[in-house]
Amino acid sequence: MKNKQFLLGLLITLTLLFANEGNAQGKSKNTYNNPVITGFNPDPSICKVGNDYYLVTSTFEYFPGVPVYHSTDLVNWKMIGHVLDRPSQLNLDGCESSGGIFAPCIRYNKGVFYMVTTLIGKGGGDFICTATNPAGPWSEPHFIKGAPGIDPDLLFDDDGKVYMSGTFKPAEKVWPGQNTIWTQEVDLTKWELVGERHTNLDSGDFYSTVNPLKADNVNYLNAMEGPHIYKKDGTYYFTCSIGGTGQNHAFIILRSKNVFGPWEMNPANPILTHRDLPTTHPITATGHADLIQIQNGDWAIVHLGKRPMQDGKSNNAKIILGRETYVSMVDWSGEWPIVNPKGKIGRSELVQQKPNLPEMKVDKSHLKDDFNADKLHSQWNFLRTPRSEWWSLTDKKGYLRLQLRPEMINEKVNPSFICKRQEHSDFEVVAKMEFNPTTENEEAGIVIERDRNCYLKYTLSRVNNELVLKLAVRSGKATDDSEITQAKVKSGNIHLKISAIESTYSFSYSLDGKKWKSLDQDIDLVSSGLVSGGKFTGPLIGMYASSNGKQSQNVVYFDSFYYTEK
Repeated sequence: MKNKQFLLGLLITLTLLFANEGNAQGKSKNTYNNPVITGFNPDPSICKVGNDYYLVTSTFEYFPGVPVYHSTDLVNWKMIGHVLDRPSQLNLDGCESSGGIFAPCIRYNKGVFYMVTTLIGKGGGDFICTATNPAGPWSEPHFIKGAPGIDPDLLFDDDGKVYMSGTFKPAEKVWPGQNTIWTQEVDLTKWELVGERHTNLDSGDFYSTVNPLKADNVNYLNAMEGPHIYKKDGTYYFTCSIGGTGQNHAFIILRSKNVFGPWEMNPANPILTHRDLPTTHPITATGHADLIQIQNGDWAIVHLGKRPMQDGKSNNAKIILGRETYVSMVDWSGEWPIVNPKGKIGRSELVQQKPNLPEMKVDKSHLKDDFNADKLHSQWNFLRTPRSEWWSLTDKKGYLRLQLRPEMINEKVNPSFICKRQEHSDFEVVAKMEFNPTTENEEAGIVIERDRNCYLKYTLSRVNNELVLKLAVRSGKATDDSEITQAKVKSGNIHLKISAIESTYSFSYSLDGKKWKSLDQDIDLVSSGLVSGGKFTGPLIGMYASSNGKQSQNVVYFDSFYYTEK
């Protein structure tokens, strides 16, 4: 590779991709809406078995880890389980926010599914889990000794050999943002790397070329990540993302006749990016992608992106929902793949042409949970690994019981918090709760959480022997919760409601589920600073109970939790 070739690939965006960037609104029977998996679902990876597609995303500090989604049309997806759903598989004890599970990759070979990912934290590193059924159960982790860095990938070659790739920061750097992508053979019987490690791409090789553009800071070549290697028509194709997971995110592709290179750069790189568009564009930060050939011979790409919102007071766009999963079609009839060939080439759009596949129907009744099942639905998550079962669906039939425990949501612990992803900017949550706090340190209710330093609590407590609803927020820089408002109530049998329109959240309550009283306090997530949290994640909303550092035998019962898109 030559520096000039790479620079040409980076700058070609201005001539190949620059176009009118308006997005058509609405959809017809021949179109679909992006993102296809909404809310916090970054770093998608996909595999195909017959006419079925399986997709996984990153989960970071949340348990269970690595959701598995299923689809037959690439547009409608159903969560069918998690790879890491047992505490023995995933140690998130003491995990910092945006630590934990990074960038899983899913592959299928000869009747077995393989998921390879990275754990950032205790006993961390790259590991592989296997299953014969993608819904589970999956094996215990097989850690790959000596595998450096993050974002591992697997390639099953025609001759039976298996190759693992990844990205890491070299010990000696030419510039601070430098990192390296590698490939090495891996033995899946001994779970170890074998042979020589080869460098696919080192951003240090291009530093002097792009330095005049000051790309060594946050643009262009930093944060090479998410590598994948594919084999098509006897040629190996190597892909990765560059520029970081923010506005400068981009996806590039190279090729070689040898799995270890040398790699030839596509002169039209990047083949997917929104880096040259305004931060106010309806979709930003596209990248971290995976390619898949569908059953009719066409190709598609899954990738992450963000949907910005305005704060109404400036031109600054803020990301409320985090990084989500998008799908675009790909034309690979020529030498190189072309993303979104029938639309804005090299872009993702909010409304795109459907792939030529039979439509799949997805039941979303679980969004209104009455807790009548014997176990929690797969939509529910925990912060870090639960080491005891402090919740129950059988203690009181038709109710979810949470034990009040000393653990608090602002600590690096597993608090009594069961949550789901916020999937839409406009939504409503209604939770019916039965709770009698006996001391002032006890509280229970609803929490919207971005990370342990950015959250909003809507909880019932006791103050001066009276029941009081409190609305409090912590926005990152604060050292404690900031109470916004409170209201005295007559009963702990109460319905709590949160309604959101874009970045504005409003709060109300009812004792009978019919007559509602507002707290007369709206919160804008942008101006409150809540969107500054969740570096790699997005907002999760759920049921919370805590005795705030003291022991308690008290419990709270939730009769229902209804999440509705507006």
